[in-house]
Amino acid sequence: MIKTSPEKIKLHFWGVRGSLPTPPDNQEIEDKIVDLLKKAARQDLSDDETIRKFIQSQPVYARGIIGGNTACVSIEADGKYIILDAGTGLRKLGDLLMENEFANGNGTAHIFLSHTHWDHISGFPFFRPAYVPGNQIYFYGCHNSLERRISYQQEDEFFPVSISAMAANIEFKRLKKEEAIKLDRIKISNSMLYHPGGSFGYRLEYRGKSVVYATDSEYRDLYPDKMESFLGFIRDADILIFDAHFTIHESSEKENWGHSTAIQGVDFAVQAGVRHLLLFHHNPYYSDNQLVELLENARSYAAQFSDSLQISLAHEGLEINL
Repeated sequence: MIKTSPEKIKLHFWGVRGSLPTPPDNQEIEDKIVDLLKKAARQDLSDDETIRKFIQSQPVYARGIIGGNTACVSIEADGKYIILDAGTGLRKLGDLLMENEFANGNGTAHIFLSHTHWDHISGFPFFRPAYVPGNQIYFYGCHNSLERRISYQQEDEFFPVSISAMAANIEFKRLKKEEAIKLDRIKISNSMLYHPGGSFGYRLEYRGKSVVYATDSEYRDLYPDKMESFLGFIRDADILIFDAHFTIHESSEKENWGHSTAIQGVDFAVQAGVRHLLLFHHNPYYSDNQLVELLENARSYAAQFSDSLQISLAHEGLEINL
């Protein structure tokens, strides 16, 4: 991994699914191949270069997958590695980190947890930098007993290697609700969200740019004072990573499950002046085609209120530079 300029923010999405890992099945892959071959039949694909250009010209959901790993987003800024959640996407991030200073025990990672449900922590036992002496790994979260929660999934009933057997120096830092902390020039604040067991969103600000990570939340209390608090948290964000797990119909059927919709994300983004809304925590029962349909519906809805809001599907491998 090549570090970004210390004056920039670089986001990379390693896991975008919610609830549990969801690899595509053979039928979904076959359907993608059929669709590509239909398009390819109308092209002059006489050599490897033209074939590759044709494939790369197709949208990511047509030539690849949106992704089956669970929540993990990395942010590089001010020479630091900040990781939002430790779902199964963390494994591949760890592999790339082992190509730089983490392989020699000279790396530092800051992991901020929204909450400790399995889909947000189950990648950590497979995070290779944690097994290298000298590496420094900091966990941050607002929940009590954070160390016990993370350690428990590596008890011998569940995993063969305990967290105490990991060679890196691992520290846990309890954050206060609504607290703002500084990592040198980076400001990180949190906001409590509505989710069973409690969840927290994070806002990262650096050199006039801002990224908000607000996954695993249901917006039930829409009274003005509550909404103004959340809108203030996301106000004027360059990037809003938002839980779009349900459709409107599903959200009404599954009240208190702790998830939101793309349409609510659009409403909040428009009201708060967000520049780019990224739909995240994709439902494990949705195919890539269904997710694309959800995206198009969100864009059509947003067009009634804004001609400037950018809306995208978060997908594995997506990189954004601010």
